[in-house]
Amino acid sequence: MGLLELKNELRDIIPLESGGSFKLLWDMLYHIRLLKYVRQSDLKLINTRYSKICSTKKLDRLVNLELLKNTDKDIYTATDKTLSFLKDNGYNIKTLPKSIDGHGGINEINNTEVFIQALKLPDFKILLYPSFEYIRPDALLVRMNSKGYKLEFLEVEASKLGWNDWLENKRINYLKLARDRQAYAYWKSQCTYLDISPPDIKDFKFSVIFVCSIKIDFGQGFNFLERL
Repeated sequence: MGLLELKNELRDIIPLESGGSFKLLWDMLYHIRLLKYVRQSDLKLINTRYSKICSTKKLDRLVNLELLKNTDKDIYTATDKTLSFLKDNGYNIKTLPKSIDGHGGINEINNTEVFIQALKLPDFKILLYPSFEYIRPDALLVRMNSKGYKLEFLEVEASKLGWNDWLENKRINYLKLARDRQAYAYWKSQCTYLDISPPDIKDFKFSVIFVCSIKIDFGQGFNFLERL
């Protein structure tokens, strides 16, 4: 199905007379792919204008067109098919998640709540999802303003058995990552897609934010917040 054919299929869900647009739809699909798992109720929090196109009936229509997948109840994710249409409409898909294999469980939905908070930050640039040999962050938040950018790995944590040991292991692995060239190599590769000049390796640095209900002094470069 080409872009023109897709638009013809979608005209019945775009309320053009009341401020809806195909651009609004592409933006919503972009955000769903970016955040990986999104509840229907989350969409209005991302952008209040999405309320024009995010009724259950309209989302189900997008599912039928294989642009969305309904993984569980009111939880949606954007399919790989969406990526090609986003690319055709000028969106940078190089930084979007390349594959989404889960089902939107409680941990993933908790992550989405924090990711939406990140979207609202005044210096938000992008969310990335790197995976390293010994640690897989929930996301890498890139923040950018006129003075430059900063990188913050996000760890969204909830109370669990052996929580302190779990967090301590994360601390050790991030300290290891700070001395490991693979983190720098990953960021350098993303700079190409973000039109950012990569730093020299000696200037590369990052911090870690644990979003959770407790606070621990892990030293410089680690922050504990209840929300972003």
